[in-house]
Amino acid sequence: MNHEANPSLTCSTRDAARRLGVSVRTAQLWVEDGRLRAWKTPGGHRRILLESVERLLDEQRQAGLAERPPFGVLLLREDDSDREILQALLRKVLPDCTITSAASGFEGLIRIGEMTPDVLITDLGVTGLDFFRMIHSLADHVRERTMGVVVLLAAGSDRATVGARLPDGVMMVDPPVDGAELAALVWELLRERESRPVTDSNAGGVPAVAG
Repeated sequence: MNHEANPSLTCSTRDAARRLGVSVRTAQLWVEDGRLRAWKTPGGHRRILLESVERLLDEQRQAGLAERPPFGVLLLREDDSDREILQALLRKVLPDCTITSAASGFEGLIRIGEMTPDVLITDLGVTGLDFFRMIHSLADHVRERTMGVVVLLAAGSDRATVGARLPDGVMMVDPPVDGAELAALVWELLRERESRPVTDSNAGGVPAVAG
């Protein structure tokens, strides 16, 4: 295929997968079997023609499938009661989102690898991992995917000190957590994510984070 194709008419494999509601691996297989048309940049990044994505979306609509999957939100809280209460509230106020939870940092990393959430909501100082290294690693890993990150501060946390150790763009929420305000913040992140230009990223999996 012509390597000078207009970039505005293409998208990354990951973005094509999100639009189609499938895994990145499935999108890659669809490229390999010709269902999606793609080419590679001189740097080796795969670009998928948007017209082929739209064609598959039309097929999905004709088959009665949803146009796009719900937004994915991952809630990482270690306290069982706090996690269950907040998850139930978020499900109520964010009906267009799939709210998944994790009870530990390691479980959270597994969930991120499985679902690549649009927004991660996490307690500050998740035990068992270097928390700030984890957040920086995730931010670097999903930079092109623009996953929003919200950190729920602990009582007594110094907001300025914590903020100085977090990557740019990470949101902080002071305790006690107000579910409605948190939901509004999530929607703000989702709107920002949807408005950003499509960029290429074919990375998969989850970065290793040492404890």
